[in-house]
Amino acid sequence: MKVKEKKGHSKMNFFEYFTMELTHGYFMDQNDTRYSERRQRVYTFLKQPREIEKMMGYGVLLCLDVFLYVFTFLPLRVIFAVLKIVLAPWYWLQRKPIVDPTQRYDLLKGALFAVCICLMSYIDTSYIYHTVRAQTLIKLYIIYNMLEVADRLFSSFGQDILDALFLTATESKRRKRDIYKVLLHLILAAIYVFAHAVLVLFEATTLNVAFNSHNKVLLTVMMANNFVEIKGTVFKKYDKNNLFQISCSDVRERFHYLVLMLIVLLRNMQQYSWNYEHFMDLLPNMIGVICSEFIVDWFKHAFVLKFNHIPIDSYKEYRATFAYDVVTSRNKGAISDHSDIVSRRLGFIPLPLAVLIFHVTRISIDFEGAAGYLVILMGYFILVLLKVLNSILIVGQACIYISDDVQHEAQARLSHSKLVVVDPFEQRGNKIILISEDQSVDRSYSSSNYCSSRQSEKKNVGSDLSVDGDHKGFTPARARSMRAPSVDHIVATENTLSNAKGDELAICALESDIPSHPKLLHCAKKKTKTFALSEKSIQEGSESNSVVFK
Repeated sequence: MKVKEKKGHSKMNFFEYFTMELTHGYFMDQNDTRYSERRQRVYTFLKQPREIEKMMGYGVLLCLDVFLYVFTFLPLRVIFAVLKIVLAPWYWLQRKPIVDPTQRYDLLKGALFAVCICLMSYIDTSYIYHTVRAQTLIKLYIIYNMLEVADRLFSSFGQDILDALFLTATESKRRKRDIYKVLLHLILAAIYVFAHAVLVLFEATTLNVAFNSHNKVLLTVMMANNFVEIKGTVFKKYDKNNLFQISCSDVRERFHYLVLMLIVLLRNMQQYSWNYEHFMDLLPNMIGVICSEFIVDWFKHAFVLKFNHIPIDSYKEYRATFAYDVVTSRNKGAISDHSDIVSRRLGFIPLPLAVLIFHVTRISIDFEGAAGYLVILMGYFILVLLKVLNSILIVGQACIYISDDVQHEAQARLSHSKLVVVDPFEQRGNKIILISEDQSVDRSYSSSNYCSSRQSEKKNVGSDLSVDGDHKGFTPARARSMRAPSVDHIVATENTLSNAKGDELAICALESDIPSHPKLLHCAKKKTKTFALSEKSIQEGSESNSVVFK
């Protein structure tokens, strides 16, 4: 059977057609850029868990440092401030202020902690446990989800309440009637810390009921509920700033889960008289909950990187951002305590969790008699040593991360990479997407980098390590660390990688934070104009169907 001949076409019989289908070749080697990008995605997917765990581990250490500060150095600072108040006549004779704003800040924190500890002593944890245990399975599942949402809402609004209290108490221009305003803010902050601590107690009690249930159905449902987070995250558009906020939230959530596991462990061991066999029965379930959280984070971040073409080196940049926060917050001229700066960056408020841990430890362990006081002193000494060791570790790692970030940025300036246009039908949305053959190109076209990679090439990399001096080497991680944490909440628009408005917002943020760098600002504005022109030319090229593949 032969195919009929048409105009402009040669004859082809069935045998020739069948032979052509069997013998035609695939010229993948002639389109190396397109397929090498796909291969790079696979490598990125496999390397992502290792990179995210480095960043998460460092973030958890930062949360631990802030958390231990409440139990170790905060009581000593409060005692020192109280001694200054006791010696007030001596300061009055020398015409010196009794307490400075920093000590007022410490006194208010100590007062909040003490008041909330007293309020928590009226909470009957056994009554809460049996009340939660009497509920049905579906009710417990809904209650646990509601408690998780409420915990995030409390964390977002609680820092504003505490900041309002501390600002009202430490502002320079004060009048006599302002003491009533401070008292009102103190009452509001105490209500918040107490309510948040009770909320986390309910969450831990619900998890404890799931651990002690016979069929473990509720625990399985709670672990499976973590995978719903993947559906609500991976199918949205993000840029590097949005991914940084997601990473900070995951760090806080992971530390929150560790605290919940500690509460469940203390309550169960107290109920079973610290039986070792019960601990071994409880350990697999605890490991299962933690591992499910790890797996969810790996898959969520892996697909966010894949769908949004975010380079895996972004996690090194995020670690460097944390490192810059750690180093700058420990300078003598820092505007705030290092624990507050890091906690604001991560969205972590340690006071409610510290109040709850203190309350659960007090009711779970017997501290009566001379042996009890000895245990308290030894425990405090161990916590101080752990705090010092952890601080040394995070500061040392911060110096390493900053050095690596500056060297990586210097290499990125020296590399000359080119942009290629990927097939518009390759990605979802049928839009043209800019991809760089070298990962460093994405650094220069991201709205979070402010054209810092296009500064003049410097041979002396060591001069870039200056943190509080002149900003010769201005890396993207350094730029992010100098912005307020709220600036990072940038909503992704339709075209995240080529949004000129996002670049203008970044330039405005840079102008407000670093007014002494006109060359850098000029470079950023010039980049925005150039990028807008390139975006326009790409759109015109797509309309004329002239897409070129290199």
